[in-house]
Amino acid sequence: MTMEKLILIVEDSPETLELLRRIVENSGYKTIVANDGEKGYKYAVEHKPDFIILDRLLPFMDGLTICKKLKEIPETRDIPIMFLSILDTERDIIEGLRCGADDYMKKPFSPDELLARIETIMRRYKKSFYNMNNSNNLDKSKEVI
Repeated sequence: MTMEKLILIVEDSPETLELLRRIVENSGYKTIVANDGEKGYKYAVEHKPDFIILDRLLPFMDGLTICKKLKEIPETRDIPIMFLSILDTERDIIEGLRCGADDYMKKPFSPDELLARIETIMRRYKKSFYNMNNSNNLDKSKEVI
């Protein structure tokens, strides 16, 4: 079903990190985890995961900074990012979305809703990638004619 998609989880709470890891892995995804912002950023650049679950409040580098930096790098700018945070005001959510995140969930969270959002975002990215490649192929075929 998930074809071994890799999800990076960046969360500083050991309990929440383990819970997220279990939820994601039990749904057929592979995971890589980081318990601080610097490691999360480093792992994202090194491993180029298929999806990132990112906390806002992290030691060494906050989630907004990580998101902004990843969106500036060509190799990581298209990785979908979902914030999962206790920061839940309207301003917090808008800030997260405007810095480049694809979604924003509040803690506490529903595991079923989390997985549904991940699947929806990944499906949207897959369609977008497919459409982009098809339009590139159409352009190339026009050049050949």
